Amino acid sequence: MYYIGIDGGGTKTAFGLFDECGTCLYRVNYPTCHFLQVGFDGCAQLIKKGIEDVIKHQPDCSKELQIGIGIAGYGNYKAVCEQLESHIEKELKGYRYVLTNDMHIALIGALDGQDGIAVVAGTGSIAMAHIHSKIYRTGGWGYQLGDEGSAYWIGKKLLNEFCKQADYRQPRDELYDRILDYFKIENPYEIISAIHDMNNERTEIAALAKMCGVLADKGHAICQDILKQAGYHISQLVEGLLPYFEKEVQVTYYGGVFKNIIFKQALCYQLSDCRFTEPIHNALVGAYMFAKKESFLK
Repeated sequence: MYYIGIDGGGTKTAFGLFDECGTCLYRVNYPTCHFLQVGFDGCAQLIKKGIEDVIKHQPDCSKELQIGIGIAGYGNYKAVCEQLESHIEKELKGYRYVLTNDMHIALIGALDGQDGIAVVAGTGSIAMAHIHSKIYRTGGWGYQLGDEGSAYWIGKKLLNEFCKQADYRQPRDELYDRILDYFKIENPYEIISAIHDMNNERTEIAALAKMCGVLADKGHAICQDILKQAGYHISQLVEGLLPYFEKEVQVTYYGGVFKNIIFKQALCYQLSDCRFTEPIHNALVGAYMFAKKESFLK
C-alpha cells in the first residue's frame, strides 16, 4: 500500500508519497490551494495535478493508493465544506481519499497522535487541541477577521509603522528606507498602488515579517514590540484551549514566525505553565498518518 499526504496551506501545497512504513519516497511543492486565493475549481485542480505528478514519479503506486488531504479553510463553515467536497470529488473521481483541514494534519503529525495542543504562527494563526479523540480550536478566523500574531499580521503592522513614518507621526529610520527599497518606490504614497497590485496580498504582506525580525534583531524598538505583541496574541490562542486539560499540557508549534527568538520568548513568558516541545513530525507526515488511519471516500 502507498499513501499520498497533502498539506494544503495558505502559502504552498506540499505533496508526499509514503510507503507502508511511513518512509517519504518523493515530495513536491506547488503554490497554495487555498480556495480564497485560487477559487474552488483552482483548489481541486491543483490537488489533482499534484497527485498526478506524484504518481508519474512512481507509477506502480496507483495500484494501491490512499490519500490524506489537509486544506486550509476546510472544516467549520458548512457551505465552504460542501463546495470544496463537491469540487474535489469531481476532480478526484476514482481515487480513495479523506479530507480534513491543514491544522488537523499538523496536529496529528506534531503530537504523533497524542493529546496536546499544536499552535501555528505562519501566514495565518490558529491553535488546535486533541484530547480524548476530540478536537477543539481557537483562531483560524482568516486575515480579514483575525490571524493576530501571524506573519501577515506582523507584516501589516510593519506597513502601519511605515505609513506613520511617511507622515512624520514617527521619526523616519531604517524601517522607512527598507520598505521603500523593498517595493522599489521613491514616493511613499506609491505603497498604495504596490499593495493594490499584489497578486497574492496575504502571502506577500506576510513575507514582510522577515524584515520585521531582521530589524528587531538589530535593536529596532518598534519592531521588537510588534514581535512581542505577536507572541502575546499567539499565547492567547493556547490559553483558550487550556481549560480542556486537567493537567500539564504538551504544546508544540509550526510556522515561520517561531524562528524569531523575541517572539518565542514573549510567547513562553505568557505560557510558563505549559511544556513546549518540538513537533515530532511535520504536517505532511500527519497527512500520511491521517490517510493510513481513516476510512475512505471513493
